[in-house]
This record gives sequence, structure tokens and C-alpha cells, in this order.
Amino acid sequence: MAVITPDGAASGATLDSDLQSGARAIGVAVAPRLRDMTPAIRPAADGGIEPEFLLESMTLDPEDPADPVTMVACLSAHDAYVAARERPGAVSPGALALARILVWATRAEMLGAHPQILWLGPPSRLPEDIHGYVVRASVRLTSGAMTARAEAVAVIRPG
Repeated sequence: MAVITPDGAASGATLDSDLQSGARAIGVAVAPRLRDMTPAIRPAADGGIEPEFLLESMTLDPEDPADPVTMVACLSAHDAYVAARERPGAVSPGALALARILVWATRAEMLGAHPQILWLGPPSRLPEDIHGYVVRASVRLTSGAMTARAEAVAVIRPG
């Protein structure tokens, strides 16, 4: 795995096996949306080796703490995405940021909220003429002295 977490949350070690399976299923379910959006993947190091990155932060605004289920789901979506792009073990900060929003929306839908995403993508491409509830995700990863960051924005249909 090219993305690691300092507390091991990515492994879901604190979750029972049913919750781990459910979290991974959420990740696999949102992965096709990532494939449709094709966020960039970090280049491999010399010799084609995929460097490991430490996930320093993954935030959602408005604040929604990333619990172990969310972490496992986001990293499962990310891993499914890079594998589908034929780069297993690679890192895509953008895919992680997008996954954070998609996992949030999927979990909210499971609880009955049904957020409808009107637009999802990088902040630089946010259309000016779209209106709704704005949700932002950001990700910061490090590998030695290298830092990788990404942000994603979703506009949700007002309820």
C-alpha cells in the first residue's frame, strides 16, 4: 500500500470484520466515480517504484471527523482507482480528496439524508453559476521532504 496512516486507521484494525467489510464495500462502490473523473496520479520514483506516502490529514468542511470506517472506505476507493488505472500501489491525492466527499455522501445516504451532488471536482473548476450547499475536502500527504496536497469541492442540492 502506497498510502499509510500514522495510527493504522487504514487497515481498519480497530473495526470488527463486518465493519471492515462494509467500509471496503463503500470504497469499492464509489471507485467508479473516481474512474470517471480521472484525477492525476503521482509519478513513480526512479526505477518505476511507487513511493510510500504518509497521510498527514484528510479533512471535510463542514467538519465531519474521519472515523475508521471513513478512512478504510476512502483508502479502498483510492486503491481501487489506482489499480483500475493500472498503477496499483500508486498515490493520487486528488482521488483521496474526491473519495472523502463521495464516502461522506454515501454514508449520509445510508442514514436517509440523500444528498444530491450537483457538481464535484477541483476548486479551480467550480462553476460560478451553480448554487447549493458547499462541501470541501482536503488531503495532505508526505514522503520524506515531499508534500502532496489536493482539494475537492462538491455542491449539494439545497434541501
